[in-house]
Amino acid sequence: MKRAKRYFNSAKVSMSKMKNWFSTLFIACFAVIFVCANVSAQDFEATIRLDSASGLLQIEGKFLKENTLQSPKNFAFVRLIDNLTLNDKENRQIPVKKLIEGEYLAESTGTAAWNYQIDVKPAGNFTTKAHISWLENEQGILMPGDLLPQFFGKSEKKISARIKFDLPENWKIFTSANRESKNVFNVENIEKAVFAVGKNWRESEIKIENFAVKFLITDEWCFSDTEAAEMTREILENYKNLFGEFAGGKAQINLFPVKNSFGRWEAETRGNTLTVISGDMPFQKQSLQRLHEQLRHELFHLWIPNNLALKGNYDWFYEGFTVYQSLRTGIEMNRISFTDFLDTLAQGLNLANFQNQQISLMEASKTRKSGANREVYARGLLTAFLCDVALLQKTKGKRNLSEIFREIYQTHRLPNEAQDGNIAVLRILKTRAELRPVVENYIEGTKKIDWARELEILGIEEITETSAVKLKVKDRLNGRQKDLLDKLGYNNWRKISGKSK
Repeated sequence: MKRAKRYFNSAKVSMSKMKNWFSTLFIACFAVIFVCANVSAQDFEATIRLDSASGLLQIEGKFLKENTLQSPKNFAFVRLIDNLTLNDKENRQIPVKKLIEGEYLAESTGTAAWNYQIDVKPAGNFTTKAHISWLENEQGILMPGDLLPQFFGKSEKKISARIKFDLPENWKIFTSANRESKNVFNVENIEKAVFAVGKNWRESEIKIENFAVKFLITDEWCFSDTEAAEMTREILENYKNLFGEFAGGKAQINLFPVKNSFGRWEAETRGNTLTVISGDMPFQKQSLQRLHEQLRHELFHLWIPNNLALKGNYDWFYEGFTVYQSLRTGIEMNRISFTDFLDTLAQGLNLANFQNQQISLMEASKTRKSGANREVYARGLLTAFLCDVALLQKTKGKRNLSEIFREIYQTHRLPNEAQDGNIAVLRILKTRAELRPVVENYIEGTKKIDWARELEILGIEEITETSAVKLKVKDRLNGRQKDLLDKLGYNNWRKISGKSK
């Protein structure tokens, strides 16, 4: 019996080992299957080779599955390319003809792979570096959306890719895309991906609950890396309170300086990556205030519009209204004064009045890329202000524009079904009777901003100096005006000062 018991125990051990062996084998096989499935799920793969000395990229690519993404013979590119070659599955070259700049036509179908060069040395205005790929002085920002072919056909389909980077020696690469190995990434949507490459990037990480932000800075600024990181944390916590959650699980901020350009800057939030190209300010306080302005606006875009299932040209809302909410947040966080707030509103009105306004704000959004950016931002800012005042007045200061942002986000956040942005936002605005006149006059209509009534409600007066409008709070205010101004942030600095004592 003892021998049988020993045998039984031994068998149990053997069975246990075998179970562990099978379990390990299953996990390993599953991992291989998962990796293979993940690779094959991509639409194509590409290799991007960098030559830092010349600023040239050599790009090779091939389809990973049947080509259903594009017209069988057409290739289009956002940027100028050179030496395009196309090959079929048997690696035979397919003759290709250039139609116009950026568009090419293969002489036959069956393209399986391609190869070309792009020069990404910066040219022209430095502000374009926030929006396109570039390499300069052993650093750069690479955006697959303007480097890889633009596929025809299913225009609303997210194009995915497995992208490998061949980097110069001692270069690093930073991104929020999913990393497969050292310099290989699985990109879910090439239009949203951004890669910071090169040397001398200083990296820090900010963690708030389950949200992580990678902050990349290069060169020297009037503020410290720690100050920049803490500022980012404060803004993110503010927006998390506004929207009720973080947008996604991670983000990346790329901050790159431009010499001898005090006060000038440009930024873009693509997917969950912020790229800020900026001149520094002469003094630390100014420098910190400018950084806060940049981050308030761009971090807001992580939620709106980048985490919304909305499409179309509704820039009047996600840019113009965001400018306004960024100002309100600046007052709330005691980063700008109420005078700064009024000055920005006045500048918006002066710019809007300068334009020969003949179309609605919605129509102006559709032509924004043709040079109407500033008009859309200005008119959107002013319209947001009118909506905020209407809500404050109607509810006696209990509600403001924040509830509109929160409702739009909670109603249309990803992964909800995609809808037209104009229709979705206007539907929510119009559920408030007090906002319908603003929508009809200034968003759908072509009426010029007339805010005399709103300014009077708040106790703000308009002063014209050398053909420009300025705003100031009246010397004498009634009780209702004091209450509404307080809700708008007029006395916020006093509240914060009191808490800090």
